[in-house]
Amino acid sequence: MNIKNFIILAIFSFSWMSCGDDLAELNVDPNNSSTARPQEVLTSGQVNYANVLDAIINENCALYAQYWAGGPGVAILDHERYFFEAADFNGTWSRTYRQSLSDLSFVIDNGNNSSKAAAQILSVHIYQQLVDVFGDVPYTEALRGSLEKGSILTPKYDSGKTIYDDLLIKVDEALALLQSPGTMGSEDLIYGGDASKWVKFANSLKLKLLMRQSGKDASVADAVKTVVANGNFIESASDMPLVRFSGTTGGWNPQYARRESGIKMFYVASDSYVKKMEELGDPRLEVLFNPAVNTGTIVGLLQGHINDLVSPQKADFSYPSSVQYSASNSVVIMSNWEVYFLRAEAAMRFGTVDDQVNMFNNAISSHFTYVGAGDATSYLESSATLNPSLDLETKLNILATQKWISMCGIQETEGWIETRRFDRPGNQVFTGSANGIFRTPTRTVLGQGVFPSVFLIPQSELSFNPNAPRDRKITDKVFWDN
Repeated sequence: MNIKNFIILAIFSFSWMSCGDDLAELNVDPNNSSTARPQEVLTSGQVNYANVLDAIINENCALYAQYWAGGPGVAILDHERYFFEAADFNGTWSRTYRQSLSDLSFVIDNGNNSSKAAAQILSVHIYQQLVDVFGDVPYTEALRGSLEKGSILTPKYDSGKTIYDDLLIKVDEALALLQSPGTMGSEDLIYGGDASKWVKFANSLKLKLLMRQSGKDASVADAVKTVVANGNFIESASDMPLVRFSGTTGGWNPQYARRESGIKMFYVASDSYVKKMEELGDPRLEVLFNPAVNTGTIVGLLQGHINDLVSPQKADFSYPSSVQYSASNSVVIMSNWEVYFLRAEAAMRFGTVDDQVNMFNNAISSHFTYVGAGDATSYLESSATLNPSLDLETKLNILATQKWISMCGIQETEGWIETRRFDRPGNQVFTGSANGIFRTPTRTVLGQGVFPSVFLIPQSELSFNPNAPRDRKITDKVFWDN
């Protein structure tokens, strides 16, 4: 079975987006398969993760992060007005665990040093993301449904902090494996078997795990300083871990494939994003969104407002450009601008060897380049100037805003996660009722000034796993949240 067949199979499997899977399936462990080889399973795990990340998680988080709003042609969107049901998250959960993490677990158990390390690094990224959007999740007992692994069909839930601590260990284990790499080639869709690129991803991921906790736990300072001093991070576009799609039939970008197989793109620019970009005079706005046909300008829409309008027309609003929405777009797992922002923040908080202004400027310039917005120099000298003499809170607010801007349409999940982290007690950059960037949807079930901060535990878990927490609310917080 070749890589092309894996991609075609994955792209045409979007019927799973709304289906739930029972717990027995979630915990199936393929490690004793008599036919699977680590090469094909690594490919499968990477494609499966790209699918669920872009077609489900990113799309939902584009609403929560107020990048997109529901436009003409659809009834009111439940998630846009913050009405959630546990079953809404069945597909995200089961496809992440049962398909991607299960595949990667097989490779960790059966691959050579390079493929084991690659699978472990990607698994660390996925588990971090699960904690960041769900909170406490199965970890130590997950994927142990086989007889050899204990026949655990109802895994316990581990605390997010405990998982994070072990993920840091897992990154170091993967880096040790990469000191004596094995053979890995085209089955690795992310880096084509380049072990040196996986090292950069691992180092960047380690920094991310530490910085995610930095707002509540200053004890990570020494570890952050050590990681930054050692360097070797994702810095260029060629270093970025991503899954590429050809754009031809059978090789469409997952988000594009999901929309085009249904009622096509119905999301428009969120007014929250448009207003902030216009305030800053940010030229990326015209790159990320197409002008409205009727006005020739960028026109956004308030969250949840479409059903309050009289006869709204598609030509009245701005839709995502091909930078965000295209058959050939890659699924970005971690970007160079994301890493530069992390390094800038680390320098601000802990005085690392990096220069905070250079790192901040590199982050914005890298994003300008990636989306095709030209040179960022004039923008950095006017709207996005970082003065190192400013107090820490002010600098963090500037960085938070620019990081949120830079995740639109490419890393929407990361954008939503970071808005929650950068909203701090007494300093709510995004959800502050008076001057926050976010606006309360015109129709919301949470009330004025209240926004979601975590996913619900899926109904499949609540139905089949007695260890699943029963009292999860959409406004609960993960362990690092302020």
